[in-house]
Amino acid sequence: MNKNFLSKGRFALLYALNLMCFTYAGLAIFFIFCPFEAHFSTIDFLKYWQVVDGYMGKRMPIFGNIWLVLFVLNLIFFFKTRKISPIFWLIVGAFVLVVADIIFTVQSQIPINQYIQSLDLNHLTTEQSNQLQNLREQSNKNFGFRHILQWGQFVLMSFTPYLLPKLEERLVRHTPQ
Repeated sequence: MNKNFLSKGRFALLYALNLMCFTYAGLAIFFIFCPFEAHFSTIDFLKYWQVVDGYMGKRMPIFGNIWLVLFVLNLIFFFKTRKISPIFWLIVGAFVLVVADIIFTVQSQIPINQYIQSLDLNHLTTEQSNQLQNLREQSNKNFGFRHILQWGQFVLMSFTPYLLPKLEERLVRHTPQ
């Protein structure tokens, strides 16, 4: 395969993957520094969560699938470099954290979101209101754990752009003429 194609492919794929990783980490940063939903009453939280989850529930599967495809393509493109550069292993580490985040979200957060979506704001019982408050607290804990995973993948992927020029230099030196 053409070395120039591989070099440009690695660059483009790594750039696209970093864009996805950094965007996701940016969401975490936003909610850490601006936890406005913590100041909502239970009813206001219900309104807010139903709207946000309505948008995110439709968009995150698309975002997530594109993200996973980019991870797989990067792992394929960087596989042969695993012995001469840590980039492949940083991508593997970030991929593991993202998969852990997806599994945790599907198992722990989506059931909460589905329950919240099922509530009727105009006919909320006291029992449902109490359950909503409990789920809100659990959701906050879930997001605390997910933020750790998000920051972890962000930190790992943050090193990759700095290591790519050295990798390309090594590949040029080790390529038979």
